Amino acid sequence: MLDINFIMVTGISTKDAVLRKRPTGVVKAEFSIEVARPFFKADGEPISDLFLVDVYGSLAEHCAQVVKQGSRVLVVGTLNKESFVTRTGRREHLTVIKAKFVAPLLEPVAQIGALTTDELRRDLWDTKIISEYISALGSALKKIAPR
Repeated sequence: MLDINFIMVTGISTKDAVLRKRPTGVVKAEFSIEVARPFFKADGEPISDLFLVDVYGSLAEHCAQVVKQGSRVLVVGTLNKESFVTRTGRREHLTVIKAKFVAPLLEPVAQIGALTTDELRRDLWDTKIISEYISALGSALKKIAPR
């Protein structure tokens, strides 16, 4: 059995997808997505995470057309750790989502079952919470995937 590297996020694109051609001729699109967490700081300020997304081939060309700043998207892919050397010669590391599926969403994914904010904030999730997230993914895909 293979290990699994899988990530699913929904959120708002913080910039238009930028299309580039790599030296090898492969087409690549890049964009970032802000993903809101289901809770707030003590002062009421929302908490979110920012992810960089890389997309290749025909999906990259599609993203360049549909992923615009402010658009809500569903991204499914893998997490990849990349390293690079800065102009000053320092080695940096970056975690990027390598997208395998990207689709625009017209609305946020519905409430995830009957889960409370306290349940989602826990450091340990049980199979009920994981099952609810998987079910939410299935519901989102039914709204956008061709039949």
